Formats: sequence, C-alpha cells, structure tokens
Amino acid sequence: MHVQRFLGSEWVSVHGPNDPRRLLVSVLEAGFDGVLAAPGPRPMDWPALRAAAGDMPCSFPAVRASSVLASASATAGLCAGAGPRAAALAAVRHAVQTARAIGTPIVVLEPGLVPVLGEVEADDLGDPSYQWTAERGAALLARRRVRRDEALDHACRAVHGLVREHAGIQFCLTSGRNVRTVGDRAGLRDLFEDLGNLPLGYWHDAGVAARREQVFGEAQGEWLEDFGNRLQGMSLCDASPDGMQLPPGSGGVDYGLLATYVPRSKTFPTALELDPSVAPGDFAGMRSCLDKFGL
Repeated sequence: MHVQRFLGSEWVSVHGPNDPRRLLVSVLEAGFDGVLAAPGPRPMDWPALRAAAGDMPCSFPAVRASSVLASASATAGLCAGAGPRAAALAAVRHAVQTARAIGTPIVVLEPGLVPVLGEVEADDLGDPSYQWTAERGAALLARRRVRRDEALDHACRAVHGLVREHAGIQFCLTSGRNVRTVGDRAGLRDLFEDLGNLPLGYWHDAGVAARREQVFGEAQGEWLEDFGNRLQGMSLCDASPDGMQLPPGSGGVDYGLLATYVPRSKTFPTALELDPSVAPGDFAGMRSCLDKFGL
C-alpha cells in the first residue's frame, strides 16, 4: 500500500505562515504531502495555495464542508427548516468551489443533525468539560430517535440534490462529533442504501469512531466493516475523555485496525486533523506512531 499523509488546514491556518509558498514549504518540511482543506480559524487563499504548489510535490486530497473542531457543523441544517437548510447548502457549495479551485474531486460531508425537542445540556462528544457516561449518551440518543427518520429523509433529499447539482464531485459521507448527527453508523448505512444509485464514498474519522466506542460501546471496526468498500480516505487523530483532535497515540484509536483496511491497490490519503492547541513540537512523536502502523 502507498499512503499519502496530509495535514488538516484548521491546524495549518493557525500555525502556518501567511505567505502561501512558505506555508506549503513548512507543511512539506514537517513530513506531509499537502493539506486537507476545511473551514478554519483563519481564512485560506486556496487558489493562491494551489498556484504556489505548482512546482512542489504538494497536493490537496479533499475538502471538508465543515470544521472538525465544532460540535454543530456548518451542514447541521441539512435536516432542518428552510433557513438553516439554505445556510447548510451554501456551506456545501462553498466547499465545492474550493474543491474545484484546488483541483480535487472529493468533498467530505457530514449529513446534518437531528433536531430534538427541548434544551440540550451537551451534545459534543469532544467536549472535555462534560463528563459523558453511557447513561447520559443513551438519554440523548433516545430524544434523537423521535425525529431521526424525518431527519434522515431530509438528509437523503439534500444529498441526492447535491450530487445531481455538482457533476464531477464525489461526495464522501462521514460522521461528526455531535451525538445528534444523522451520520451515526445506522444512519450512514441507511443513506448509502437509499442512495444506492449514486457514487457516494465514505471518509473515516478515526477520532469520532474511537470516541463513540468509549461512550456508547460501538466497536471502531464496525464502521470500516460496513463501509470499507466505499472508503476514500481517513482522518487520523486521537480521542479520549480529555477531548478530540488529539495527537495520535494519546487516546483510544486502534491504528493497527485502521491499517488493515487501507486499500492495497491504490494511493490512499490520510489526514492528520488536529486541534490548533497541539504544539508543532509534537510532530516527531505523531509521525513515529503513524509510521509504526504504515499510516
């Protein structure tokens, strides 16, 4: 297998230089093959970055339509009313524009959140200030269940429309850190089944899978077992009760398991998507961890 390792732009936007060429040089010097694009703390000039990458061994494997750092993604409203849905669709269209600007066909999409009645105490599995227990998680999942099927229907319609609207773009469905996501394992299974005539891919988020295992007891490998035949890439970070987007090796992600699902027949992108609080000095240890497993 040949794995290409990329760095998430949310971390890069905080720590990288402003000059596009210097930024890409810093990414290459850190041992990465390029940058995975996503909304971040600092706006990125993607056309300028692609131009700067012209004579360098640097590329952009995909665009995320939403931040991995936020509990409520920019695409949360795909399952909501007209106003929130319009904003979510605008976020996806912006991601498509970015994908075309940097020369990648892949847009990674979290298919929205299930609305629930009443106040929500917490719904972010990556929030280290909230003590998640199996009981707390189950209580929120029970409230989510009330409108889950309705939200799933809205998500199916939205994804179908996006695929038809944007020829040449491959949308890869993924899950998010919010407990209310439509894209839990059962939700993604239903979306892929209902939209079976569309060329949808799957992008695996290792941190989300590990955190759901910690809180809900859902085995990490079941995601890859279910969707491995659609797998187009992986986001690699770690997860624990202390948070998500942590350095590899500091949480509960099973990297040996991940390596067994990497396709042998093609170049495969992995992306290190880190919280900006992670220090640049931690890269040596992270590379060592990933090198051990061929990731």
